[in-house]
Amino acid sequence: MTREWLECLVCGARRSIGPMFAGCEACCTNSKAAPLEVRYDYASIRLAPDESAPGIWRWHQLLPGGIAASPVSLLEGNTPLCQLKSPNEAITLLLKNESVNPTWSYKDRSNSVNISMAHRLGFQRTAAVSTGNHGSSHAAYATAGGLQAVVFCHQEVSALQTALMQLYGACVLRGGNREGMLGRLVRTGAWFPSCIIDPFAGTSNPYGVEGFKTLAFEIFFQLGRQVPDRVFVPVGSGDGLYGIWKGFVELTKVGLADRLPKMIGCQAEGAAPYVRSFSKGSRQVEHLPKAETVALSISEVEGGRPALWAIYESAGEVLAVPDEAILWETRRLARAGYALEPASAAALACAERLFSTCTRKETWVLIGTGSHVKWAETLTRPFEPLPVLPPEFDRVEEALNIEKSLGKQERS
Repeated sequence: MTREWLECLVCGARRSIGPMFAGCEACCTNSKAAPLEVRYDYASIRLAPDESAPGIWRWHQLLPGGIAASPVSLLEGNTPLCQLKSPNEAITLLLKNESVNPTWSYKDRSNSVNISMAHRLGFQRTAAVSTGNHGSSHAAYATAGGLQAVVFCHQEVSALQTALMQLYGACVLRGGNREGMLGRLVRTGAWFPSCIIDPFAGTSNPYGVEGFKTLAFEIFFQLGRQVPDRVFVPVGSGDGLYGIWKGFVELTKVGLADRLPKMIGCQAEGAAPYVRSFSKGSRQVEHLPKAETVALSISEVEGGRPALWAIYESAGEVLAVPDEAILWETRRLARAGYALEPASAAALACAERLFSTCTRKETWVLIGTGSHVKWAETLTRPFEPLPVLPPEFDRVEEALNIEKSLGKQERS
């Protein structure tokens, strides 16, 4: 019996595992090819973490076979689930802190699978489109796997992020028709695309979401084999949210879980294609004329349909919050000890909107997608350069102005 295969999310047609990077081309909706995903013989699987395996590969029973024996891993995954203070006593509020991954974002999960699959399929070159985190992660895993990497970056990408990509050895291009350039490379047959599952722009990858779904496995076991009531996920391309949903669905298919969480998509008001589509009950993600938000990690004009479908199937919803709320929650998380990027703070800002609506005991999990340290321009913007004290200065009481300083901290 076949252990795994690719299956169309629209028509259900099956394909063998392989370099299928244009989706199910025989099945089109609104002139868009349908996405393929990896499916498994769930009846034969007994899921349990293998502590002898590296990183997310502890869950190799539900990851593509043929690569688990020697995956490209930097010990990603196994991130902490931290409790936050909740303004509603009925809600247990938890943060899945993905900033502790090797390149400080949850993209490491998908790229470990992607680069491992590139090896399995015989590729020596790999390419990605990114606003920052994905490109840094892609470059790191590509170099760890001995592959040549190119990253097509958003024109507003942080200089620190592009420096990291180049430090890892990637070729980096900024601006231009990023999806078009990716497609040109992939069509040569020599490049593996580290991209999203939905081929709405012509190129897709069914394997990256397999890494994201390990978040669901970890959360489930960290909660003592329990499923949270709601999972709040910052949404750009949507693969993170869809992957997490897929993980919880697979937990039910292997007989470990008996229910599913509501998936809450979290967006910025200036970049909210999912919100616009969800408000109309549409199953197609609308294309925005532009996207503008301080949370560049989720600044997308369009996203993958599987994430939208997962929100409907889970009886969840999509929310959008203004940049002011995102920045406020970024500071709030920092004061709790977590320097998370603005996109991560969007999850907390969206949860804030729902606290007052919950009247029964629930467990909510926020996905903290990445570190704020990688977005130097945003991080340093509120702070003025520190004055340099002369060498002979020792009047520490005067410099600290202790009483005034403490009062200012209390007010903030």
